[in-house]
Amino acid sequence: MARTLSTIKYHRQSLVRRDRNRAVKSTIRTFTKKALAAAGQGDFETAAKYQKVVQGLVDKASKGSAFHKNTAARKKSRLASRIRTMREGAQA
Repeated sequence: MARTLSTIKYHRQSLVRRDRNRAVKSTIRTFTKKALAAAGQGDFETAAKYQKVVQGLVDKASKGSAFHKNTAARKKSRLASRIRTMREGAQA
């Protein structure tokens, strides 16, 4: 356990950051699921709106310490790819 005042403060700060990062990641997962669910039902306009929200949240998270920039790019790319695949499958 932390002993000095500075390490106690550092630990307290890390707990606050962890809670914030967990909340951000949870929100991103929620909106990703909503986007995929909308695309699965054929509502691609709503899926596009959710995708735009997810992209903004992911960009904001990568600006901070929740995601690395490459992780953010991968998440956005995979979501766009899955929605695009669902759209092409619905049109065929």
